[in-house]
Amino acid sequence: MMKMKIALQRGIGLIETLLIVLFVSVCVVALINFQHYLSSSTNSSQQWFDATILATSEVESLRDFQVLPNTAGYSSYQGISSGSSNTTVGNTSYTLTWTVTTNTNPNYKTIDVTVTWTDRFNTSQSVRLTSQVAGIDPAMSAAIK
Repeated sequence: MMKMKIALQRGIGLIETLLIVLFVSVCVVALINFQHYLSSSTNSSQQWFDATILATSEVESLRDFQVLPNTAGYSSYQGISSGSSNTTVGNTSYTLTWTVTTNTNPNYKTIDVTVTWTDRFNTSQSVRLTSQVAGIDPAMSAAIK
């Protein structure tokens, strides 16, 4: 009876050890998957942030005119026009496309900027920003009437 009791105790110790090893292995695999998820989530967030900064920068550069009519050496309100460009930030290539629509009554332009890129899962992503620019002489922009 005593030998059987000792044999059972050894067997239970082995089973407990195997269950602990299995439990630890499952936890390690879960942590590795979670780390992969966090890594891809951080990468996607960074790409959205970079695209938003690029779109905002383009809108601000189009809004930064110095005179109304086209004048050599100055950026002008009349010179605000549609276009596109490509840029790379980090390891991601972005395509910026902006469309400018002129409105006459009242006099303003609508700027629609779209930034597109392909993420790490080969999915096309985009950020769109829209703004209006008034056709007011910059010298008069702070005048009170």
